[in-house]
Amino acid sequence: MCQIKQQHESVRKENRVKSDDPNTEPPVLLKFWEIENMFKCPVVGMCLTGSEQKQLLKQSGISINKIDAFEIHEKLVANSDDENRLSKKVNNLLNRKLGRKAIKLLGLGPQKFLAHWRTAFESDEFHAALWATAASPDLPVECRRQIFGDVHMTMHWTANQSIKLKQKLTSHKERILAMDAASKAAAADRRDLRKENSRLRKNEARLKAQLNTFEKEKANLLAIIYGFKNQPQLKSLEQKNQFLRENLKIASQNLKAKERKAVLLKSQNDLLAEELKQQKELARSLGEEVRNIIDNNFNMEHCEENCPTFDLCQKRILIVGGMTRMEALYRRLIEDSGGIFEYHDGYMKKGAKKLE
Repeated sequence: MCQIKQQHESVRKENRVKSDDPNTEPPVLLKFWEIENMFKCPVVGMCLTGSEQKQLLKQSGISINKIDAFEIHEKLVANSDDENRLSKKVNNLLNRKLGRKAIKLLGLGPQKFLAHWRTAFESDEFHAALWATAASPDLPVECRRQIFGDVHMTMHWTANQSIKLKQKLTSHKERILAMDAASKAAAADRRDLRKENSRLRKNEARLKAQLNTFEKEKANLLAIIYGFKNQPQLKSLEQKNQFLRENLKIASQNLKAKERKAVLLKSQNDLLAEELKQQKELARSLGEEVRNIIDNNFNMEHCEENCPTFDLCQKRILIVGGMTRMEALYRRLIEDSGGIFEYHDGYMKKGAKKLE
């Protein structure tokens, strides 16, 4: 810290940010390229939004076509070692956004400043305090160490949350697939019921037509019976008519039962459709949150070689079991951090030789 003070003593005057109190000498803020290397990556990733980072590159004449968020972050950090067009624009933007508030915070003194940091960090309003920490050459080493520790551990927590959200999203997607299958089955049942209802209606119409025909025949036969007094033929016709009436009654009852079942299935299908809609919306929201967390995670965890979290030093990491579909995410997180990734799905059907 003493070395930093001596190194920048000659530029203190030009580095000062205006204070609200004209009678108080404002603290010094180092410029972006003068801050310690370990703070450059967190400052870029946490104090600048994604759109601000893109705009800074465009204003500096650097193309952002076909590069992802990590590459944009990498370019900003890579240009922070010396004073150049891009690093000056970064410094100006940070001071416009956070400089005045950072000056006020540094005027609190180390203990109050650290207390403010803890409160602001919990409420996600820590950006000015982080810039003040990185840009102040006078803040005690222990204070800076605690703040950097909070930032560093948050990166690990964000990675864990990203994995959990990814698992939750996978579970919701599986549930949606199951609900889609149930909805399709219900739709098939409805189609079958409609066909059955149509068949029963046609059968009912046919039976009614037959009944009308038999009624006419009955009337004709009664006339014959009354004319010729043929009692045995009349009894036979009455029995046939009664049989037809009973068949018609049974068919009508079956039709009503099918119609009630159709109404019930339609109600169940409507409920499934509404729940499916809600689950799809929830899955979409979780997907966006997972992508944002993954993007933020990579923005924070990838930095240049002077950062304490630069890589895993070629450590070989084995993951056994878990969800097979998460293998690609595991591999990306570990290999991008300089590790060697191995994976075994945990199934032992072919013996333990592969695992050994």
